[in-house]
Amino acid sequence: MQRLMFTGGGGAGNEAIWRLWRDRYDMRFTDADVEAVDPAIPAERRFQIPFASAADFPAALADICRRERIDLLIPGVDEELPMMPAVAAAAPDTAILVPGEAFVAQSMDKLATARALSKCGLAAPRSETLDDVATIGFPCFAKPRRGRGSRGVRTLRDRGEADAYLRLSGLSPREILIQELLVGREFTVLMAADREGRLHAIVPVEVSIKRGITIRARVVPDPSVIAACRAVHEAFAPGGCYNIQLILTAERRAVPFEINPRVSTTFCLGIAAGVDPVEIFFRTAPPVKLAPVREGLELHRHWTNVIH
Repeated sequence: MQRLMFTGGGGAGNEAIWRLWRDRYDMRFTDADVEAVDPAIPAERRFQIPFASAADFPAALADICRRERIDLLIPGVDEELPMMPAVAAAAPDTAILVPGEAFVAQSMDKLATARALSKCGLAAPRSETLDDVATIGFPCFAKPRRGRGSRGVRTLRDRGEADAYLRLSGLSPREILIQELLVGREFTVLMAADREGRLHAIVPVEVSIKRGITIRARVVPDPSVIAACRAVHEAFAPGGCYNIQLILTAERRAVPFEINPRVSTTFCLGIAAGVDPVEIFFRTAPPVKLAPVREGLELHRHWTNVIH
């Protein structure tokens, strides 16, 4: 039984990952706030780690990987991703389910992502920084160039709202991304490749309710979404598991607006739909075709109150 370790253990999907995989993998979960990890996960499988900004983060995480003899580390927090090469160097016997450094760096800058997609001839929203908001026009989307979990995402309707966003955000104009206002169905898509960057599975999930994280969603293997995501992968060929967020317009144009170079909070729905990104990561044979997924499977998230 392979030993896995997830960072961001207090995230919304980890309780489901534990239920779905506890008989398949020997799992550990880490978090800077270990009390945030769901109590359904046994205490001996929860580990405290420093925040990614701490100088000792790579060494501390690598130490747990060595001590627990972890086969595969699965990071789930954006800020940790640039630290993964240092963790890999300190824990060489642990593989890491993360794309390469260049793809991670590009994906973490949302403006760089949009420009890279456009350069490859792929669909992407028109994107500029706040300095050039007039190029995009109003209404438009505003969000930090670097950020996660829909933090700071706003719809700006005029110049006054843009000026207010700048003052309240605490960011410089060059740190604020402005994108055309895309209207349509939102998808979050699990992409699973092996270590050589060969794509084995695409799990398109249509989001119906989102509050920072996805609250309610359904597996919908839409052909336009699958084709667009396959094209993205063919352009960059990242290894491991990552996530594409896109809008499917009424004209059936699938437009990626963000790429997260890590597992997302809907990773658990991909598992339930029949895809195992861990097994895929370690495959040595190229895929014959994309893995089938269980269509129509739904995710509903609810609060649980724990009193002890």
